[in-house]
Amino acid sequence: MKNVIRCRNTNNRKIVGLLVAQVILGVMPVLMLIAFVMFRLYEHKVFAIITIILIFLCNTAYMITARRYNILNSGRRGEKQLYKLVKKISSNCIIFVNLPIRYKCGRSEADALILGEKGIVIIEAKNHSGSISGSWRSEKWTQSKYYANGKTTTTEMENPIKQMRRQRDIVKSIFNAAGEDVWIDTVLYFSNENVRLKLSLRENDYVCQGSKELQNFLANYKSGKNISPEKIKRYAEILNEMRLKI
Repeated sequence: MKNVIRCRNTNNRKIVGLLVAQVILGVMPVLMLIAFVMFRLYEHKVFAIITIILIFLCNTAYMITARRYNILNSGRRGEKQLYKLVKKISSNCIIFVNLPIRYKCGRSEADALILGEKGIVIIEAKNHSGSISGSWRSEKWTQSKYYANGKTTTTEMENPIKQMRRQRDIVKSIFNAAGEDVWIDTVLYFSNENVRLKLSLRENDYVCQGSKELQNFLANYKSGKNISPEKIKRYAEILNEMRLKI
């Protein structure tokens, strides 16, 4: 029987906080302009300069906050799509969604971790659009977006392959500390089917573009070593004990 355990998404609180911050930072310049006129601050050079600087700082902070909000909100949409997808898995397994993981100084969050008879898989969801290029060796990957007016923007993102490797190492350490030696695979899932990938990867770097590719991957996945239902339950107990301590 399939069991989906949805953990609290730590980004939800950050997203709400960033949204509130945008409202405050958007209103503050307006209030300062009103005060600037009502109290004739323009007649006092020092007050005028301070007001202009504060308005500039608020606008700058607003842009930074808005960008961070858009990144986190886009990621949350990808995680929601992943949640809907793993709920459709028909095989007997235990699935953790938004699983916080920690071992000693290592800390992260797995978008999804599947404990199944065919093996253990960690899934990292990305909702990026545009063109993504990079290598499994690189510290950063490049995201390029092309717009109808001819404008092009280029930004950098953390290498998801290395991110998943850290997550796998943390989970393996958690199991090893409990006396369990396990094999864990990782798969990178791009939920936006229109993204263009230009990646240099190794044979065991699994990347899926769109829900169909991920569904096919999970349906045909085999680690080479089956896991008994008793072991699946044991592994789930270890992860539950760990997350309740965080």
